[in-house]
Amino acid sequence: MVTRDLSRLAALVVLSLAGGITALCACQSSSTDSAPAAPAASIVVRRAAPAAHASTSAAWLATGPELRAPRGVLADECARRRRDLAAKLCRPCVVWVTSAPANNLSRFYQSNDFYYLSGVEVADVALALHVDATGALADEVLFLPPKDAQFETWNGARLSPGPEAETATGFRRTAPLGEEAETLASWKAPTIYVIGTAPATLPEGSQLSQIAPGDGEDTPPSSVPLREALDALRLRKSDYEIDCLANAITITTFAMNEAAGAVRPGAFEYEPQGVLEGNFIRLGSERPGFNSIFGSGPNSCTLHYETNARQMQDGDLLVMDVGAKWKYYSADVTRTLPVNGRFTPRQREVYQAVLDAQTAAFQAARPGVTMHELDTIARQVIDAKGFGPGRKYFKHGLGHWIGLYVHDAGEYGPIEPGMLFTIEPGIYINEESLGVRIEDDYLMTQNGAVKLSDGIPSEPDAIEALMAGR
Repeated sequence: MVTRDLSRLAALVVLSLAGGITALCACQSSSTDSAPAAPAASIVVRRAAPAAHASTSAAWLATGPELRAPRGVLADECARRRRDLAAKLCRPCVVWVTSAPANNLSRFYQSNDFYYLSGVEVADVALALHVDATGALADEVLFLPPKDAQFETWNGARLSPGPEAETATGFRRTAPLGEEAETLASWKAPTIYVIGTAPATLPEGSQLSQIAPGDGEDTPPSSVPLREALDALRLRKSDYEIDCLANAITITTFAMNEAAGAVRPGAFEYEPQGVLEGNFIRLGSERPGFNSIFGSGPNSCTLHYETNARQMQDGDLLVMDVGAKWKYYSADVTRTLPVNGRFTPRQREVYQAVLDAQTAAFQAARPGVTMHELDTIARQVIDAKGFGPGRKYFKHGLGHWIGLYVHDAGEYGPIEPGMLFTIEPGIYINEESLGVRIEDDYLMTQNGAVKLSDGIPSEPDAIEALMAGR
């Protein structure tokens, strides 16, 4: 009991110290262009060098991976998204989206759909888009709270209606909250599509169509045109989004290398978690994209294990499934580590089967292939290695989209250039307390898939070399 309490305290101290160091990356926008997804040749991803392992070195803590300023300006990017959404809807209507509510008990994070269309991080506000019959964006308004000196004394500066807010956000107009009814009535639209909370007063003759916020695979299926149009836009990433995701992935793999230094027999699962998430903060990530998974021994077989409280034992494997968010975009990378630094022959056999399945799917990832086809290829490899049939040991799908949400929005059709996705086969043998998952993040280009998460090794010999440097 004492050992566990001291270990938890040590992990919290590491997290606190790492989180207090200022990230050194400069994230200013470099241009006003927001072109469609770039081909592989124009993508520059600067990844973390694998740790040596100098996690405790002051020089190492003062440095980090080199991040790239996203191509484009967020306000211009969001303005283009609003225009593209109107063109996809191509019918007279109003799009009404409300932001996430304030939460005084935790840091505020904007809802994905509102952020995608506005780039605004303010609670309890709304936006309205007026689309005409030709698909043109006839008007747009961002509704903001009026200037409130008392609020700003306690909470800091906040956007308020006026020319400064319009310049900062790219919206044609801003207006005070409370003027929504007058604005919507003046547009005389037959349909009002709503994401979030509906307007308090609806114009006479307007039909309301309310849909759930877009949180990827967790969003209820919908045939409403707005949900279909938004999901299609979010699926294919722009240069700006590719760069944000590349930075999130780079931070993630760097932090995973650092976390490996805290993996050892006798340590608790939360100790490498503390190192990892402290490095997320230190490097400029606003938060993890999902609850970090550090599952050792029998917990390596639980797909979404989140307790992270078991004491790791000699001979265990540790599944580390994690992802940093950077400017709201989430990475998702998984590695399986031998807790004592060396795979047993059986562990290596299972690990190699999973790696071979991932490699086969990656090599087959060309424009136009579907996730289902890649899943079939990976499953055939695992079956041929003696870990079939079907989902007996490989219990989940092969991969998913990534973006603002870790399992991002969009139908699973052909994978086209500009789409980012994971490939994550796994084998889970409960009776042996032996689970292995390897997950990487990829960008599809005209020439095939590009692996963005090679800042941490996946070959078993390289994993052992990483662990030997602890």
